Amino acid sequence: MARDDGTPERSPAERDALRRITPPPGAPAAAAIERLERALASKGLRARVQLGGSVAKGTNLAGDHDVDVFVRFPIETGDDKLSDLLEPVLRGAFPRVDRVHGSRDYYHIQLPDSTLEVIPVLDVASWEEASNVTDMSPLHVAYVRDHIARRPWLADEVRLTKQFMKAAKVYGAESYIGGFSGHVVDLLIICYGGFRRLLDAAAREWSHKVVLDPEGRCTDPLAELNAAKTHAPLVIVDPVQNDRNSAAALTRRCFDLFRASTKAYLAAPAEEQPSFFIVSPLSIDGFAATHPGARVLRITLTPLREKKDVAGAKCAKVHEHLTRLLAEHGFGPFGETWEFTPERATLLYAVAPGRLPPEEEITGPPVHMTEAVARFQEAHATTFTHEGRVRAAEPRHYRDSLHLLRDAIKDAYVRERVRDAGIGDPEEGK
Repeated sequence: MARDDGTPERSPAERDALRRITPPPGAPAAAAIERLERALASKGLRARVQLGGSVAKGTNLAGDHDVDVFVRFPIETGDDKLSDLLEPVLRGAFPRVDRVHGSRDYYHIQLPDSTLEVIPVLDVASWEEASNVTDMSPLHVAYVRDHIARRPWLADEVRLTKQFMKAAKVYGAESYIGGFSGHVVDLLIICYGGFRRLLDAAAREWSHKVVLDPEGRCTDPLAELNAAKTHAPLVIVDPVQNDRNSAAALTRRCFDLFRASTKAYLAAPAEEQPSFFIVSPLSIDGFAATHPGARVLRITLTPLREKKDVAGAKCAKVHEHLTRLLAEHGFGPFGETWEFTPERATLLYAVAPGRLPPEEEITGPPVHMTEAVARFQEAHATTFTHEGRVRAAEPRHYRDSLHLLRDAIKDAYVRERVRDAGIGDPEEGK
């Protein structure tokens, strides 16, 4: 439902969430931005400073202290000079400046109450002029601001969606999360017109593959976009760069988790809805409660001392590796989840209780495939036929999931990706 002016009707839980997550009025880091502008002028550099990210769009959340700032250089400056031109300016104006390596290096500036992320970009008017994907970011900001100017309530709808996704642990485009980026949230809300409409669509209409084209840039996005850009479960043709899928980094895991969360929220009684906007730390008891009868195992990882995204991605690989091993050895898992911080990653698995039988049945080819059957029989000491297929019974290498994980965290795959790994007492999860 919506009011006459288009503003969506909100539930008490949504109104309460907005009160908590809407920051106070004011321009964050305004003094620092003015200092940067003066420093650029004193060096005679023709570059303009522009606020970016959610702060510029008016969709930032209370408690978020990162502020994006673009320094837009004339196109003729050249792509390879931007970071080096900007560095001495920043170091002369601010006491704490860290250079961050990326496709084009950018800078973190630590202020008393916030962190500036200062990104050098070319001052492009369209994607054809861009030398780097970051050059497009100011155009994305302008696109979203234009839509919010026409429908001001969209800013709060974006905030609600971000908070809902944070609570569901599917927000963030970092590789170790694989979730919905802020830009993707903006586009989803613009496409659907509001938080509740997005949830209704995700719960009732979204299928295995969802394709959106906000500006009608493509006739057939799946055919026109590069196949490497359409493997994600969600394809959103970027409104200012029509050869790009804005949601290419979204994983199937986060896509499915979001859909499950939307269905649970829409089905929840009013008194339970507030919890869907609260970001809670990972809880063994809470995880175990959602998997009654399963055995809960906990792995604790100490990440490598690397950039957060790099260390997190390596912990994510370990989590995927252990999940795969559990499945390959017949333990499920029935459920898995994990949480990452630069100090520690916690991995939880709900697996089959007790010990598995001493032998496992291996299914071979259909009996009519004589050559394949012969190869299968050569590979196994004892075979038999059941339901039209040849089968074998082999001693099971691991009957206990705890023993499997104890060995797995000692193997080279894990040791190369984390500083340390340990397994918790499974009884703690019961």
